[in-house]
Amino acid sequence: MKFAFVSGERREAERGLSGICIGCEQLMIPKCGPIKVKHWAHKSQCECDHWWENETEWHRSWKNNFPVECQEVRHKAEGGEWHIADVKTKEGYILEFQHSFLKPEERLARNNFYGNNLVWLVDGLKRKKDQLQFDLFLKNTNQINQNIQLFSLPAFLDECPLLKEWSECNGSVFFDFGSELPLWCLLPKSLQMTRYLVPYFRKNFVALHNDSLDGRSFSDLTKFLNDLIFAYENSHRQQNPALVVKRSIMQRQIAVPRNPSQRYLHHLNHSSRRRGRF
Repeated sequence: MKFAFVSGERREAERGLSGICIGCEQLMIPKCGPIKVKHWAHKSQCECDHWWENETEWHRSWKNNFPVECQEVRHKAEGGEWHIADVKTKEGYILEFQHSFLKPEERLARNNFYGNNLVWLVDGLKRKKDQLQFDLFLKNTNQINQNIQLFSLPAFLDECPLLKEWSECNGSVFFDFGSELPLWCLLPKSLQMTRYLVPYFRKNFVALHNDSLDGRSFSDLTKFLNDLIFAYENSHRQQNPALVVKRSIMQRQIAVPRNPSQRYLHHLNHSSRRRGRF
């Protein structure tokens, strides 16, 4: 863990300190070796949060984007079960950063425990083939709005195991393919049981969860996307004037080819004139 209580204050691991676990309240000792990131470890074996995993630099760097008081927050359900969330935002969202393989049953258990407020951020570079398979799979998507980079997915996701594994989550799942590319967000299934993808600027993901972006919160953006999807799936009905696309923070998008390539996405991310993702 990154934090422990030292004299009642949350402190990072440092040589010479001793602390108390923020979860189980057992004694903790600092681990400050040259190989792993500095962290706290239990002084003796005990029953703590069995969902907790050893952190990598990738994991720690994402957590460092958020205020200290929002990191490693003990979340207790009404039935008494508790777990330590990687980040709990001021808006109440739970951010879980996942680098290692996660068994389907544990992923389901976490989804059920945190509910619709759970937002996953998955390391898309953990497995060698995931990024290539994802880039190829983008060719099978359909952009549903000419002003918004919002793509509908085919019903079967077998050609992209990464998407298939995370397709049954209650909330949004973001995939990180490296700092030079945007995050890709897999939205929960729509009312018509269709899945959608949308790219995000990394800095906007952080800003939306830290406070707001131009006065808009993550909840605002989620509702906006859901409204767009609802309008698209019910396009035979009269269009709601409230959904007419306007030039705002949520609509500064760039038209993307139907079959975007990895080369195109890299150019899109680096061009100084292209500022179209969320």
